[in-house]
Amino acid sequence: MYRQQREAANNLKLNTNDPNVSLVSEAEANQEGMDRKMSVDAIPDITLLSSLVVDFIEFYNDPSVTQIRKLEHGRYLNMLFDKFEKLPASMIKLLSDEEEQVQNLQKIITMLETLSKVKDGKITLQSAHDEFTEKQNEDYFYPAFGGKDKLIQDIKDKGGDI
Repeated sequence: MYRQQREAANNLKLNTNDPNVSLVSEAEANQEGMDRKMSVDAIPDITLLSSLVVDFIEFYNDPSVTQIRKLEHGRYLNMLFDKFEKLPASMIKLLSDEEEQVQNLQKIITMLETLSKVKDGKITLQSAHDEFTEKQNEDYFYPAFGGKDKLIQDIKDKGGDI
């Protein structure tokens, strides 16, 4: 983020000594992020969110909506944002990906189930975060190294500590 701000300032040839231009240092930008803490209170109403996801799937796959989406995309977008103003845009984007809709829906359901467990006090927010991170590593990071066990062995073989 800091780099993008600096590049944007350079591209615009802004005078960064101008008192009206305030850029934060990289340390300040990173510090700000460190102060943010995860909170169970920030979890939205899971029942409402689940209902909106189901409603979206029904809406998106309705034949009349499909036709409007293909022929009158602007009208479709107006309908979409009027009907689903409380559904996060990130979920709308995931659920609108026709090729990956089923897989994305499965991920959203898993996320909602996990958030429900956190909200009900069955698991901690930190453990949910750790499980999510490990799942992402298993799906996207470890395979590039031949799996987690192979990665750990390669690190050990090169003298690293795990």
